[in-house]
Amino acid sequence: MLGANGRTGSQLVRLALERDADVTAIVRSEDKRLDLEDDNLTTMLGDPCDPNFLSRAFRGKDVVVSTLGGRTPTKTATSVYYRSAEAIVEAARDTGLKRVLVTSTALLFPPRSLLDRLLPMIVRNTVSSARKMEQTLAGADISWTFARCGFLTDKDVTNYRAEIDHLPGNGSPVSRKGLASFLIDSIEHPDAICQVFGVSGPE
Repeated sequence: MLGANGRTGSQLVRLALERDADVTAIVRSEDKRLDLEDDNLTTMLGDPCDPNFLSRAFRGKDVVVSTLGGRTPTKTATSVYYRSAEAIVEAARDTGLKRVLVTSTALLFPPRSLLDRLLPMIVRNTVSSARKMEQTLAGADISWTFARCGFLTDKDVTNYRAEIDHLPGNGSPVSRKGLASFLIDSIEHPDAICQVFGVSGPE
């Protein structure tokens, strides 16, 4: 799991462990290590944009999930979207890993409101970097799933709604735990392979 120490990533790790999955959490440094101990949890320290490191991390694994994203909407910060995607593709090709799920932005969907038209101009670096990430992964020989979402909350709920190619009607903010739940549910779901989902909270 890439981005395992983030607010969404840490929820993802915990939910996966609750489902008895073997989890390898990728974090950049020792101070980013999760304050969590479990016999099924392994932590590796390294750069998620380094294909050589990812090749070592991917060996023997079935799936990679990335919740990486820029903490600020600057060009440098948001470049982690496509730089990590490029590294994932190279490492997947090297190791034979086929299943990849990533979080993305709902701003890549066609706009449905004035706000939808304005936001991409305000966070254009996020939009362009996320689009490049998706294009990179979609062009590779892997089974991908993109989870596009809007605003995220820290509510302690796992409920979500997901629709292919658009946000659910009256799309509401989704909790980070709900987004994590969607990603885990989608890992082995054949209908989720090579699909773009809009993920929202419950109505």
